[in-house]
Amino acid sequence: MCDSEAAVVPEERDAAEKNASDKIKPSLIEASAAATADLDGSGANLSEVDVEENAQDVKENAPELSSKSPKDFFLLEEIGEGSYSTVHIGCERKTSRKFAIKICSKLQIIREKKTTQIFREKECLTLLSTNENFHPFIVRLYCTFQDKESLYFVMSLASRKDLLQVLKKKKKFSIEEARFAAAEIAVALDHIHKFYIVHRDVKPENILLSDTGHMVLSDFGCAKFLEQTEEEKKELETRVRKSSFVGTAHYVCPEVLLNKPIDETCDYWALGCTIFQLLTGERPFNDVSEYFIFKRITSLRYSFPDDFPPSADDAKDLIQQCLQIESADRLGSKEKGGAEALKAHPFFNGIEDWEKLPESTSPLLG
Repeated sequence: MCDSEAAVVPEERDAAEKNASDKIKPSLIEASAAATADLDGSGANLSEVDVEENAQDVKENAPELSSKSPKDFFLLEEIGEGSYSTVHIGCERKTSRKFAIKICSKLQIIREKKTTQIFREKECLTLLSTNENFHPFIVRLYCTFQDKESLYFVMSLASRKDLLQVLKKKKKFSIEEARFAAAEIAVALDHIHKFYIVHRDVKPENILLSDTGHMVLSDFGCAKFLEQTEEEKKELETRVRKSSFVGTAHYVCPEVLLNKPIDETCDYWALGCTIFQLLTGERPFNDVSEYFIFKRITSLRYSFPDDFPPSADDAKDLIQQCLQIESADRLGSKEKGGAEALKAHPFFNGIEDWEKLPESTSPLLG
């Protein structure tokens, strides 16, 4: 606890938090007016909807989950935690169906100035979750609602935890396992890029495993649309002034650190980092602090360990082609042939039918 917090008596703190909670709705709306329209297109904003009536369902998707509120779910075990949110397994009281429910603290959203991000996440997931746009390798948003203290995202549940937890157990992936995981991540990225969405935080922690052992790209809290709004341009200018970044230090691409424009290739850089980590158990860019990690990234200083699989020359080449300083030189870039060129890399020669990946047997089931 910081000194300023320790100096506040409980009654004053409760009053302050109540006041902040009361102000959250207009604050959120003012910060992102375009994103506050109901997901069904009605145009009502969150501050104008009563708590009992503020549930919103994704258009043309899961209409049976419309008009929900916290009282419609049992919250079971906690399965994840972020700076302003926790994720629980939630069981719908009426049907006993299980979902992942992300609960975002309004107070923390304001404190951390994450208003724009939370609405951007909702907007991206809404677009990707309609029946027309849904893909099995991407987490699905079923509905959102709120109460006085929190915002709730009800999403599909991936029951086998995340790729990092699997990696910690295995220590390293086999070539076959890494190829399978990388292929499905590549398919997920190609899909969101078609909607001009970049994820910006691809890493093993954000790749969940479904009950059938397939990849599920999650956590769109850092995602953005490639076509910037005026608000996003101002956000970028603020980051430049503050020398801050979006994403996770070990996986962030050079152009973010150099305050250059980004495109979909920032996700392919992170894919290269992820493949490296799956095969070695270590991240390619590691050091004692973020500053030195960033220095390594911008100078492309990484090396393959001596015990890197001798049969993994294709994997090494793919990683090297993804980890290029210039985004245009990166495999997956438009200049290099896009996602199809990535899929055509020899590392993926073992993938016989990309279209049938969702129905294939996962080597990660064991």
